[in-house]
Amino acid sequence: MQQERYALLEFIKDVDVAVRGNSFESEILLHLKPVLERLVSSPASVPAKAFTPRKDRFAMNLIQMPEDEAYSIIGGVWHPGQTTPIHDHLTWAMIGVYEGEEREALFRRVDDGSNPKLARIQQVSERVNKKGHVTVLGHSGVHRVDNISLKPTTSVHIYGRDIGNAERHSYDPVTGEISRFVSGYCNVLRDNERF
Repeated sequence: MQQERYALLEFIKDVDVAVRGNSFESEILLHLKPVLERLVSSPASVPAKAFTPRKDRFAMNLIQMPEDEAYSIIGGVWHPGQTTPIHDHLTWAMIGVYEGEEREALFRRVDDGSNPKLARIQQVSERVNKKGHVTVLGHSGVHRVDNISLKPTTSVHIYGRDIGNAERHSYDPVTGEISRFVSGYCNVLRDNERF
């Protein structure tokens, strides 16, 4: 039985309705998960340009963000061997594997959070996510993702804010050092108007 194609524009409309129609993070995530699962399981639902790669690092390409920055939808691309640092989003997040597979490790902070420069983190799980899998992270979620396969992996991400221009944190698991970073978008130049 062939699955019906779920168009990207229909997906964007469904994301907008879910985000604006629910007040609490848990409600938004509950409504968005089946929507993202449908998109990443649907054949040819996302245009190839959403997955424009970079050679030097993981590529984050902005697909959609409303003017009020209530959410952002990203096309992610991983070449074999590429990885992220252990990082947070400081908002809810959903990541759906569109093609390929990725290894994801989830972490939690085990300190009281009182020192803004140091954190103790503990790995709580690790798994290999394949096409169609959706990871759901709440506001306090911390993870690391890497491509351990021999082929590029693509994914669709939804965040509860303008993730490319938001200051976030990465965590050194050995020293405990917390670093701040802003990821940007690979297909949008900073300091220019959005298009």
